[in-house]
Amino acid sequence: MIRTALILLLILNTLQLTDRSIVYGVPLPTDTPGDRLEQAFQLKDQFRDREALDAFKSVLEIDENHYEALWNVVMLNTSIGYRQDSSSDEEAHYDEAFRYAEQLIELYPDSAGSHFAYSAAVGRKAQSVGARERIRLSTEIREHAEKAVELDPNYSRAWNVLGNWHHRAANLSRLERFAANALFGGAPEGASNEKAREAFQKAMEIDPHFTLYYHDKAEFLLTIGEETRARRIIRQGLELDIVTSDDELWKENMREMLSGL
Repeated sequence: MIRTALILLLILNTLQLTDRSIVYGVPLPTDTPGDRLEQAFQLKDQFRDREALDAFKSVLEIDENHYEALWNVVMLNTSIGYRQDSSSDEEAHYDEAFRYAEQLIELYPDSAGSHFAYSAAVGRKAQSVGARERIRLSTEIREHAEKAVELDPNYSRAWNVLGNWHHRAANLSRLERFAANALFGGAPEGASNEKAREAFQKAMEIDPHFTLYYHDKAEFLLTIGEETRARRIIRQGLELDIVTSDDELWKENMREMLSGL
């Protein structure tokens, strides 16, 4: 009996040395991209963005070409960067978002999500540069947002990017218009407030529960002087549930817009 027990112990010790995924016939959790990805999404759902960002990066340590991890690293950097008080911290996140977006678009050029993420990263990067560089980057924003909706007409976030592009390009500041004339011989072609309205409406029709769409459309309506419609859109947006870590920020901005009307 003692001899039998010793033999069993020896076998178990051998298993532990050769295959640590099995103990007493029960598989142990393995550290795979899927395991890390699940943890990353859990952190993201809990609005723990910095931890989620690190978790998605850890997925890339195992699989550097993992689509979902790359996409989320881009988008989390754009969100975290936007919330920074320090301009240097903000730019650092935007630069990182852009680097990963370049990798994403190179690996997955036929994905609507890749083109959207790239346009979003470029859009954030454009916020921290001068007027001339911002005008130049706007061409890339439009190109990739349009490619995204071409690949997937129901990609609401890309429609919202297009709405913002037309909003900004059709209502350039004096300095931006000067830069556009100096560098490109004029403002971006095809930009219009009507196309901005259509794109924002398309985004909201596809996904009526995304607070950002109400925020951005309200900004646009205020720009073109439609205060009554802006007030209605803001109130609708403020009634939405919080579903992303940025939603409370958008709601705070909308409350400020509303108080100014």
